[in-house]
Amino acid sequence: MVTAVFLGYVLAFSLAAVACFAGVYRTAQIRADDVRVGLAALLATSGGWAAAHVGYLLVPSTSAKLAFYVLGLVVGFAAVGAWLYFCSAYTGRTYHRQRTYRSLAVAVFAVVVLLKVTNPIHSLYFTTEVVTTPFRHLAVSHGMIHWVVMALAYALSFVGFFTLFERFVSVGLDTTVLVILVGTTALPVAFDILGIVTPALVSMT
Repeated sequence: MVTAVFLGYVLAFSLAAVACFAGVYRTAQIRADDVRVGLAALLATSGGWAAAHVGYLLVPSTSAKLAFYVLGLVVGFAAVGAWLYFCSAYTGRTYHRQRTYRSLAVAVFAVVVLLKVTNPIHSLYFTTEVVTTPFRHLAVSHGMIHWVVMALAYALSFVGFFTLFERFVSVGLDTTVLVILVGTTALPVAFDILGIVTPALVSMT
């Protein structure tokens, strides 16, 4: 049965995906090559993550839902790399061009992706069950590896925020908006934890 809550989830993720993909098109106006590439990659991966969640919600079969969910996990983690690339380029640094950092990033990404796609074997990343609240869906319970990878993703993301904050301070820009943005990035974790302690809430991140 289609409910208002279900439609709300689908609409929210769909709008997020459309906004991100539209943003990719707008990045063509950015003259700095590395900044343009980094921002386009960040928007594309963020849009891909949102689109994967739309698929996760809409497809009927369990196997297809799992495929979309894992795809979202992979693309979502890729967004961290795109974010760091953008932050490095935007702040005038060259970390994104150094072979050592790029090789390390590829290696870490490969390991994390391997852990995600092999979850059906070890079930340490997440487990699933069909629930009917607030609508019938395949609910995900995160395991130990998920929290380790999430901690890594947030640690790396905050490195990017720090480079931006440092840059803004050095040129005398107001950092209020950046501080608010940092605060909002903690919301997915908060909802994850709230979903664990409150069974009625569904963790979708």
